[in-house]
Amino acid sequence: MVFTISRSFATYIGVLGLASLIAIAWPSAVLIGLFVGLVPGILLWLAPSLFMYSLLWWITRALVRQIPMFVQTGLLGFIISVFSATIVAIPAVIIPRHFNIRAQGVAQLLRATDFEPDKPIVLPDTTVGLVIDENYNWQRRRPYCETLCARLLFDSTVARVIAVDPAHGNPVAFWIERRESCPDRPNLNLAVRWPTDFPLARSDMLEDRVRTRIDHGECLMEDDGRLEEAAATISYGHIQKGTELFQRSWSLQPGPPIVNRLEISDLGGAIVYRRTEVTTIVLSTPLQIETAAGFATHVGWERFNVTLGQIGPHGRDVLPHILADAVRKPERSPI
Repeated sequence: MVFTISRSFATYIGVLGLASLIAIAWPSAVLIGLFVGLVPGILLWLAPSLFMYSLLWWITRALVRQIPMFVQTGLLGFIISVFSATIVAIPAVIIPRHFNIRAQGVAQLLRATDFEPDKPIVLPDTTVGLVIDENYNWQRRRPYCETLCARLLFDSTVARVIAVDPAHGNPVAFWIERRESCPDRPNLNLAVRWPTDFPLARSDMLEDRVRTRIDHGECLMEDDGRLEEAAATISYGHIQKGTELFQRSWSLQPGPPIVNRLEISDLGGAIVYRRTEVTTIVLSTPLQIETAAGFATHVGWERFNVTLGQIGPHGRDVLPHILADAVRKPERSPI
Protein backbone atom coordinates (compact mmCIF):
# COMPACT_ATOMS: atom_id res chain seq x y z
CA MET A 1 0.00 0.00 0.00
CA VAL A 2 1.65 3.19 -1.22
CA PHE A 3 0.27 6.66 -0.54
CA THR A 4 1.39 9.58 -2.66
CA ILE A 5 0.75 13.26 -2.06
CA SER A 6 0.94 16.04 -4.61
CA ARG A 7 3.32 18.93 -4.04
CA SER A 8 0.48 21.47 -4.06
CA PHE A 9 -1.53 19.57 -1.43
CA ALA A 10 1.61 19.04 0.66
CA THR A 11 2.23 22.79 0.61
CA TYR A 12 -1.43 23.49 1.46
CA ILE A 13 -1.53 21.05 4.38
CA GLY A 14 1.86 22.27 5.62
CA VAL A 15 0.77 25.91 5.72
CA LEU A 16 -2.51 24.94 7.39
CA GLY A 17 -0.65 22.82 9.95
CA LEU A 18 1.64 25.71 10.85
CA ALA A 19 -1.32 28.12 11.15
CA SER A 20 -3.19 25.57 13.28
CA LEU A 21 -0.19 25.13 15.58
CA ILE A 22 0.04 28.91 16.07
CA ALA A 23 -3.72 29.23 16.75
CA ILE A 24 -3.81 26.34 19.22
CA ALA A 25 -0.55 27.11 21.02
CA TRP A 26 -1.21 30.86 21.14
CA PRO A 27 -4.98 31.62 20.87
CA SER A 28 -4.32 35.33 21.30
CA ALA A 29 -2.83 35.27 17.79
CA VAL A 30 -6.37 34.94 16.40
CA LEU A 31 -7.45 38.11 18.17
CA ILE A 32 -4.30 39.95 17.11
CA GLY A 33 -4.88 38.78 13.55
CA LEU A 34 -8.36 40.29 13.54
CA PHE A 35 -6.96 43.63 14.68
CA VAL A 36 -4.07 43.59 12.21
CA GLY A 37 -6.32 42.64 9.32
CA LEU A 38 -9.59 40.78 9.05
CA VAL A 39 -8.26 38.11 6.69
CA PRO A 40 -5.30 36.93 8.86
CA GLY A 41 -7.58 36.60 11.88
CA ILE A 42 -10.23 34.64 9.97
CA LEU A 43 -7.59 32.34 8.46
CA LEU A 44 -6.08 31.59 11.87
CA TRP A 45 -9.57 30.98 13.29
CA LEU A 46 -10.48 28.54 10.50
CA ALA A 47 -7.07 26.85 10.26
CA PRO A 48 -7.46 24.08 12.91
CA SER A 49 -10.81 22.83 11.53
CA LEU A 50 -9.62 23.09 7.92
CA PHE A 51 -6.43 21.21 8.77
CA MET A 52 -8.34 18.43 10.57
CA TYR A 53 -10.90 17.90 7.80
CA SER A 54 -8.40 18.30 4.95
CA LEU A 55 -6.10 15.70 6.46
CA LEU A 56 -9.00 13.31 7.16
CA TRP A 57 -10.25 13.79 3.58
CA TRP A 58 -6.84 13.04 2.10
CA ILE A 59 -6.39 9.90 4.23
CA THR A 60 -9.91 8.69 3.37
CA ARG A 61 -9.36 9.40 -0.34
CA ALA A 62 -6.04 7.58 -0.30
CA LEU A 63 -7.65 4.52 1.32
CA VAL A 64 -10.58 4.53 -1.12
CA ARG A 65 -8.15 4.63 -4.04
CA GLN A 66 -6.61 1.39 -2.83
CA ILE A 67 -9.85 -0.44 -3.58
CA PRO A 68 -9.27 -2.29 -6.88
CA MET A 69 -12.58 -1.23 -8.41
CA PHE A 70 -11.59 2.43 -8.18
CA VAL A 71 -9.08 3.92 -10.57
CA GLN A 72 -8.24 7.63 -10.50
CA THR A 73 -8.86 8.57 -14.08
CA GLY A 74 -11.04 11.33 -15.44
CA LEU A 75 -14.49 11.67 -13.89
CA LEU A 76 -13.95 8.68 -11.59
CA GLY A 77 -11.20 10.59 -9.75
CA PHE A 78 -13.64 13.42 -9.05
CA ILE A 79 -16.25 10.95 -7.78
CA ILE A 80 -13.66 9.43 -5.43
CA SER A 81 -12.90 12.90 -4.01
CA VAL A 82 -16.59 13.68 -3.45
CA PHE A 83 -17.23 10.22 -1.98
CA SER A 84 -14.30 10.67 0.44
CA ALA A 85 -15.57 14.11 1.49
CA THR A 86 -18.99 12.59 2.19
CA ILE A 87 -17.46 9.86 4.37
CA VAL A 88 -15.69 12.54 6.43
CA ALA A 89 -18.76 14.82 6.62
CA ILE A 90 -21.22 12.21 7.89
CA PRO A 91 -19.64 11.65 11.34
CA ALA A 92 -18.84 15.38 11.57
CA VAL A 93 -22.61 15.99 11.57
CA ILE A 94 -23.92 12.85 13.28
CA ILE A 95 -21.59 12.95 16.31
CA PRO A 96 -22.51 16.46 17.55
CA ARG A 97 -26.20 15.91 16.77
CA HIS A 98 -26.19 12.75 18.87
CA PHE A 99 -24.76 14.49 21.94
CA ASN A 100 -26.89 17.62 21.41
CA ILE A 101 -30.13 15.62 21.23
CA ARG A 102 -29.15 13.77 24.40
CA ALA A 103 -28.45 17.08 26.19
CA GLN A 104 -31.82 18.51 25.08
CA GLY A 105 -33.58 15.41 26.40
CA VAL A 106 -31.95 15.85 29.82
CA ALA A 107 -32.99 19.51 29.86
CA GLN A 108 -36.62 18.64 29.11
CA LEU A 109 -36.67 16.06 31.92
CA LEU A 110 -35.34 18.61 34.41
CA ARG A 111 -38.20 20.97 33.47
CA ALA A 112 -40.92 18.30 33.52
CA THR A 113 -42.29 19.38 36.93
CA ASP A 114 -42.49 23.11 36.13
CA PHE A 115 -45.77 24.83 36.87
CA GLU A 116 -46.53 28.30 35.50
CA PRO A 117 -50.06 29.71 35.89
CA ASP A 118 -51.44 32.04 33.23
CA LYS A 119 -52.38 34.85 35.64
CA PRO A 120 -50.07 36.94 37.85
CA ILE A 121 -49.60 35.59 41.37
CA VAL A 122 -51.08 37.63 44.21
CA LEU A 123 -48.84 37.75 47.28
CA PRO A 124 -50.20 38.14 50.81
CA ASP A 125 -49.77 41.66 52.18
CA THR A 126 -48.29 40.48 55.48
CA THR A 127 -44.94 38.67 55.39
CA VAL A 128 -43.10 37.09 52.45
CA GLY A 129 -39.98 34.95 52.69
CA LEU A 130 -37.15 35.31 50.17
CA VAL A 131 -34.79 32.32 50.06
CA ILE A 132 -32.11 33.35 47.56
CA ASP A 133 -28.73 31.75 46.92
CA GLU A 134 -25.63 33.96 47.16
CA ASN A 135 -27.50 36.86 48.73
CA TYR A 136 -25.19 37.43 51.66
CA ASN A 137 -23.47 40.43 53.22
CA TRP A 138 -20.14 39.00 54.36
CA GLN A 139 -19.28 42.13 56.28
CA ARG A 140 -22.42 42.02 58.41
CA ARG A 141 -22.75 38.23 58.32
CA ARG A 142 -26.39 38.33 57.29
CA PRO A 143 -28.50 38.41 54.10
CA TYR A 144 -29.08 41.60 52.13
CA CYS A 145 -32.38 43.20 51.30
CA GLU A 146 -31.77 42.76 47.57
CA THR A 147 -33.69 44.04 44.54
CA LEU A 148 -36.88 41.99 45.01
CA CYS A 149 -36.97 42.72 48.74
CA ALA A 150 -36.67 46.48 48.12
CA ARG A 151 -39.41 46.47 45.49
CA LEU A 152 -41.84 44.56 47.71
CA LEU A 153 -41.25 46.83 50.70
CA PHE A 154 -41.03 50.24 49.04
CA ASP A 155 -44.09 49.45 46.90
CA SER A 156 -45.96 48.64 50.14
CA THR A 157 -46.84 45.26 48.66
CA VAL A 158 -45.94 43.46 51.88
CA ALA A 159 -45.37 44.57 55.46
CA ARG A 160 -42.28 42.45 56.13
CA VAL A 161 -39.73 40.42 54.20
CA ILE A 162 -37.81 37.52 55.73
CA ALA A 163 -34.54 37.13 53.77
CA VAL A 164 -32.52 33.91 53.94
CA ASP A 165 -29.34 32.74 52.27
CA PRO A 166 -29.66 28.91 52.28
CA ALA A 167 -25.90 28.43 52.66
CA HIS A 168 -25.85 30.33 55.97
CA GLY A 169 -29.37 29.92 57.32
CA ASN A 170 -29.65 33.06 59.45
CA PRO A 171 -33.00 34.68 58.49
CA VAL A 172 -33.33 38.44 58.78
CA ALA A 173 -36.60 40.39 58.86
CA PHE A 174 -36.80 43.67 56.92
CA TRP A 175 -39.57 46.26 57.13
CA ILE A 176 -40.19 49.98 56.51
CA GLU A 177 -40.56 52.27 59.50
CA ARG A 178 -41.11 56.02 59.33
CA ARG A 179 -38.63 57.97 61.46
CA GLU A 180 -37.11 61.43 61.51
CA SER A 181 -33.66 59.97 60.83
CA CYS A 182 -32.71 56.56 59.48
CA PRO A 183 -29.79 54.32 60.42
CA ASP A 184 -26.68 54.85 58.31
CA ARG A 185 -25.73 52.36 55.58
CA PRO A 186 -28.91 50.30 55.17
CA ASN A 187 -28.30 46.64 54.38
CA LEU A 188 -29.18 46.94 50.68
CA ASN A 189 -27.78 45.32 47.57
CA LEU A 190 -29.51 46.45 44.37
CA ALA A 191 -26.87 45.19 41.94
CA VAL A 192 -29.28 42.84 40.12
CA ARG A 193 -31.05 45.05 37.60
CA TRP A 194 -34.34 43.97 36.06
CA PRO A 195 -35.10 44.26 32.32
CA THR A 196 -38.07 46.50 33.13
CA ASP A 197 -35.67 49.11 34.55
CA PHE A 198 -34.10 49.80 31.16
CA PRO A 199 -33.29 52.17 29.63
CA LEU A 200 -31.46 53.48 32.68
CA ALA A 201 -31.83 57.18 33.43
CA ARG A 202 -29.41 59.10 35.58
CA SER A 203 -30.82 59.86 39.04
CA ASP A 204 -33.87 57.70 38.31
CA MET A 205 -32.55 54.19 38.83
CA LEU A 206 -34.00 51.86 41.45
CA GLU A 207 -31.29 52.68 43.98
CA ASP A 208 -31.90 56.41 43.47
CA ARG A 209 -35.61 56.07 44.20
CA VAL A 210 -35.05 53.81 47.23
CA ARG A 211 -32.41 56.09 48.75
CA THR A 212 -34.63 59.12 48.15
CA ARG A 213 -37.43 57.41 50.05
CA ILE A 214 -35.01 56.60 52.87
CA ASP A 215 -33.82 60.24 52.94
CA HIS A 216 -37.48 61.27 53.39
CA GLY A 217 -37.79 59.15 56.52
CA GLU A 218 -38.93 55.75 55.20
CA CYS A 219 -36.27 53.75 57.03
CA LEU A 220 -35.29 50.20 56.12
CA MET A 221 -35.18 48.37 59.44
CA GLU A 222 -33.89 44.88 60.12
CA ASP A 223 -33.77 42.33 62.90
CA ASP A 224 -33.56 38.58 63.35
CA GLY A 225 -36.51 36.81 61.78
CA ARG A 226 -38.11 33.40 61.36
CA LEU A 227 -38.97 31.99 57.95
CA GLU A 228 -41.95 30.21 59.52
CA GLU A 229 -43.63 33.62 59.85
CA ALA A 230 -43.87 33.99 56.07
CA ALA A 231 -47.33 33.61 54.50
CA ALA A 232 -45.65 32.91 51.14
CA THR A 233 -42.09 32.10 50.11
CA ILE A 234 -40.17 32.98 46.95
CA SER A 235 -37.04 30.91 46.47
CA TYR A 236 -34.26 31.05 43.90
CA GLY A 237 -31.52 28.46 44.02
CA HIS A 238 -28.78 26.65 42.16
CA ILE A 239 -30.06 23.09 41.82
CA GLN A 240 -26.97 21.92 39.95
CA LYS A 241 -23.71 23.78 39.39
CA GLY A 242 -23.08 21.95 36.13
CA THR A 243 -20.29 22.49 33.62
CA GLU A 244 -19.10 25.89 32.41
CA LEU A 245 -18.66 26.54 28.69
CA PHE A 246 -14.86 26.43 28.72
CA GLN A 247 -14.49 23.38 30.98
CA ARG A 248 -13.61 19.98 29.50
CA SER A 249 -12.76 21.65 26.18
CA TRP A 250 -11.97 18.46 24.25
CA SER A 251 -14.77 16.29 25.61
CA LEU A 252 -17.64 15.46 23.27
CA GLN A 253 -19.77 15.05 26.41
CA PRO A 254 -19.30 18.45 28.07
CA GLY A 255 -20.87 17.40 31.36
CA PRO A 256 -24.07 18.05 33.31
CA PRO A 257 -26.09 21.23 32.64
CA ILE A 258 -26.32 24.26 34.93
CA VAL A 259 -29.72 24.20 36.64
CA ASN A 260 -31.36 27.10 38.52
CA ARG A 261 -34.93 27.14 39.81
CA LEU A 262 -37.45 29.78 40.87
CA GLU A 263 -40.36 28.68 43.07
CA ILE A 264 -43.21 30.38 44.89
CA SER A 265 -45.03 28.49 47.62
CA ASP A 266 -47.99 29.39 49.83
CA LEU A 267 -48.40 29.25 53.61
CA GLY A 268 -48.92 25.50 53.54
CA GLY A 269 -45.84 24.86 51.41
CA ALA A 270 -47.77 24.05 48.21
CA ILE A 271 -45.97 25.14 45.03
CA VAL A 272 -47.98 27.77 43.13
CA TYR A 273 -45.20 28.56 40.64
CA ARG A 274 -42.09 26.74 39.49
CA ARG A 275 -39.75 27.48 36.59
CA THR A 276 -36.47 25.69 35.97
CA GLU A 277 -33.67 27.27 33.98
CA VAL A 278 -31.43 24.69 32.31
CA THR A 279 -28.27 25.78 30.50
CA THR A 280 -26.72 23.04 28.37
CA ILE A 281 -23.57 23.07 26.26
CA VAL A 282 -24.23 22.32 22.60
CA LEU A 283 -21.59 21.27 20.08
CA SER A 284 -21.40 23.06 16.75
CA THR A 285 -22.66 21.15 13.72
CA PRO A 286 -20.55 20.14 11.89
CA LEU A 287 -17.93 19.50 14.56
CA GLN A 288 -15.28 22.23 14.55
CA ILE A 289 -12.20 23.24 16.52
CA GLU A 290 -12.39 26.64 18.20
CA THR A 291 -9.63 28.92 19.44
CA ALA A 292 -10.67 32.00 21.36
CA ALA A 293 -8.91 34.63 23.44
CA GLY A 294 -10.08 37.70 25.27
CA PHE A 295 -11.85 37.56 28.61
CA ALA A 296 -11.23 33.78 28.52
CA THR A 297 -8.80 31.64 26.51
CA HIS A 298 -10.30 28.53 25.00
CA VAL A 299 -8.99 25.81 22.68
CA GLY A 300 -11.22 22.83 21.98
CA TRP A 301 -14.39 21.76 20.23
CA GLU A 302 -16.54 24.72 19.22
CA ARG A 303 -19.70 24.90 21.33
CA PHE A 304 -22.13 27.36 22.85
CA ASN A 305 -24.69 27.63 25.63
CA VAL A 306 -28.40 27.00 25.07
CA THR A 307 -30.78 28.00 27.87
CA LEU A 308 -34.29 26.65 28.31
CA GLY A 309 -36.73 28.31 30.70
CA GLN A 310 -34.59 31.38 31.27
CA ILE A 311 -35.20 33.11 34.60
CA GLY A 312 -32.05 35.23 34.97
CA PRO A 313 -30.13 36.06 38.18
CA HIS A 314 -32.46 35.97 41.19
CA GLY A 315 -35.38 35.40 38.79
CA ARG A 316 -35.19 38.92 37.35
CA ASP A 317 -36.34 37.91 33.84
CA VAL A 318 -39.70 36.48 34.95
CA LEU A 319 -40.59 38.09 38.29
CA PRO A 320 -41.83 41.35 36.67
CA HIS A 321 -44.37 39.28 34.73
CA ILE A 322 -45.53 36.80 37.37
CA LEU A 323 -45.81 39.39 40.16
CA ALA A 324 -46.80 42.33 37.92
CA ASP A 325 -47.54 45.59 39.77
CA ALA A 326 -46.47 44.12 43.11
CA VAL A 327 -42.83 44.56 42.08
CA ARG A 328 -42.93 47.68 39.91
CA LYS A 329 -40.24 50.32 40.41
CA PRO A 330 -41.12 52.25 43.61
CA GLU A 331 -42.50 55.74 43.21
CA ARG A 332 -40.41 58.78 44.08
CA SER A 333 -40.97 60.55 47.36
CA PRO A 334 -42.93 63.76 47.02
CA ILE A 335 -40.63 66.79 46.93
